[in-house]
Amino acid sequence: MILVFFCSLHLTAQKDNYSFLKLIVFNKENKIMLVKWKGAWEIPGTRYNQPVTLSRFIDTLASEHGITVQDKELNGLFTFEYENRTTFTIMYYYTTRYKAGELITPESCEEIGWFAVEQALNLIPYREMRLILTQITNNPVIVWGGAIKKYNDQSIQFTENFYPLH
Repeated sequence: MILVFFCSLHLTAQKDNYSFLKLIVFNKENKIMLVKWKGAWEIPGTRYNQPVTLSRFIDTLASEHGITVQDKELNGLFTFEYENRTTFTIMYYYTTRYKAGELITPESCEEIGWFAVEQALNLIPYREMRLILTQITNNPVIVWGGAIKKYNDQSIQFTENFYPLH
């Protein structure tokens, strides 16, 4: 009986949607910070599952990369549906400005660096991330929404095109 309870609890927990936060950090030269994770450059981010405010979570994420940030702004809120999952992921895209510190490569990453936006767009292998980054950097005063389905072959489909949330 106890085993059935814990198995059902585990299955229920796996069905929950969850949030993931991506952090676009600009330095004084308007370059953005990228991390190399599993051989691919991308915008740093992590699952938002700690009992802290978004502001504190962003500060913690920045500190894990050796820096402090300021001017936190929500610029995108996207629904991701994955072909191989039964749940959705809500992706928060925040932009911030570098304040201080020296970049450090987190344990889970291979490299870290500052890149011009165009250079970053050429390095990032994920089409959806490139499209979102382009939308945000071309229209930074708008908070963008949209919905993306990602297939096992890494192709994507916008199930809801970009739209302003305010």
